[in-house]
Amino acid sequence: MYALEVMNPVAPTLGDVEATPPAPRPASLEGKTIGLVWNGKANGDVALKRAGELIRRRVPDVSLKFYSGALPTPKPIMEQAKREVDVAIGCTAD
Repeated sequence: MYALEVMNPVAPTLGDVEATPPAPRPASLEGKTIGLVWNGKANGDVALKRAGELIRRRVPDVSLKFYSGALPTPKPIMEQAKREVDVAIGCTAD
């Protein structure tokens, strides 16, 4: 007889999780400020900066602001980004 050990494939949650609805999407990125919000995971900053470069190529009249946080992103950083940008992109990468 064999014993089968069943493992839970779901990773544990780090910190409190608050689901928020998606933000409204602007019709265009022209003249907008885009926030690149990194949660500190490995290479997430690289992915966000690359995304910013690609956006800037397509939309020259766009500003980028980079925010460095932790997991989960601290509320003060999120509140600052909300005040300073029109659109935000978050990245988790590993």
